Amino acid sequence: MMSETQPFPIEEDLRALRFRVVAVGGQRRGIKLEEIYWQCLGELAVRQGRRLADIVAACEKELEGEGNLTARLRYVATRYLHDELGTAKKRSSLAAVASQVRASPSPAFALTGNKHIIAYNPAFLSFVQTRVLRAQQPQVARGLRLSFDVQFIDLVHRLKAAPGEPQPAGFTIGVQGQVTRGKLNAALAPLVDQDVIIGFILG
Repeated sequence: MMSETQPFPIEEDLRALRFRVVAVGGQRRGIKLEEIYWQCLGELAVRQGRRLADIVAACEKELEGEGNLTARLRYVATRYLHDELGTAKKRSSLAAVASQVRASPSPAFALTGNKHIIAYNPAFLSFVQTRVLRAQQPQVARGLRLSFDVQFIDLVHRLKAAPGEPQPAGFTIGVQGQVTRGKLNAALAPLVDQDVIIGFILG
């Protein structure tokens, strides 16, 4: 059984057919599958707390003597990846990022590479009103300009180089000709299709 922490082999190995003997109900089954399917089935077994042989036995039982076992195993592996991808997409949606921003007690926002703010929380709104506009005004995010003291792409590279570790950065906020500067901790938003930085303003 493959370990959860064992990295996937290089692409050429994933395509290669591999013959394995699996003991099912006291009988040995010789099965030939591409390495990528063995990897997925091994990960599925670990996730469910089962043995690889248990998955093979379940597939045999579902077929009831009819159908192709290797085809069924490929389907089970592919379905597992499909479900995992669906879960990842739900957890990496813009709505999920906005929820993380709103949950922060400190001023926070989410910024895209084109400097578009896609989410901010009430604390951030209050910060802008008191530090920049110095008055209560509606729709302060309209016309707001925000930038880091480093290039966006460079900050993204720093965050990717140290997964799970926030990176410090300076920022500038401008609204209606008024400007304020400060420090923040930056984190990479959990999105799969674009790079978005969540900024947590310090102090």
